[in-house]
Amino acid sequence: MGPRIDRNTRRQGILLVVLGLAALAPLSSPARGETGQAVWDREYQIKAAFVYNFIKFVVGGRFGTDQDKPATDADPNRVIRVGVVGAVPSRKGFLELQGKLAKDKPIEVRFFDSLKEFQDPEKEVLPSHPQMGEMRRCHVLFLCPSEKPFLAALLPPLQTEGILLVGDSPGFLEAGGVINLLIEDKKVRFEINLAAAGRAKLQIRSSLLRLAVRTVEHDHLERQDDEGKQTKSKRS
Repeated sequence: MGPRIDRNTRRQGILLVVLGLAALAPLSSPARGETGQAVWDREYQIKAAFVYNFIKFVVGGRFGTDQDKPATDADPNRVIRVGVVGAVPSRKGFLELQGKLAKDKPIEVRFFDSLKEFQDPEKEVLPSHPQMGEMRRCHVLFLCPSEKPFLAALLPPLQTEGILLVGDSPGFLEAGGVINLLIEDKKVRFEINLAAAGRAKLQIRSSLLRLAVRTVEHDHLERQDDEGKQTKSKRS
């Protein structure tokens, strides 16, 4: 008889296969008669599937640990909240996550307006999102490409809240995001900022790290944090 395989190990292996298959799924050219929205639907169904599987490979922060007790109705964290910020090209994939179980808890999906929607008549964007309080209650925040011009206002208040910050726009990691989705060879891939994960006190399993096309261990925000700590200690 061969060695027994732990249930969690088997589950992680299955999830790894699922995530790997999703990564290999090509975003093919539109089929005959397929509309532009159908193309967006397919792309964001895949991206939402990535977000769902990321949850399974992350502990710490808002997620707690694998040893946490099962959630109860009185538990404020009895659901996994996934927030989508901005003008998402397709809601379909994220709506399909509603009610699915992750870490033995149902997922609750919430959509937040783009910060652009809160511009004043002079077209000046607010320094902070009016819905920031609700965003802080999320376990995962997916920031849409529409929010790329506003990352400097959106990310800093969220970086130490234990939230998994996911995006799909160039420069997202450099702005302080944890995981960025990108398209390579018509396939969805992802890259991870470990420094940002550390700021959020999130631990990302090595099995997920191995699938990333790029990992960043140190970033300029980490150096800014160190400089701020040094300045504070000198003043004290």
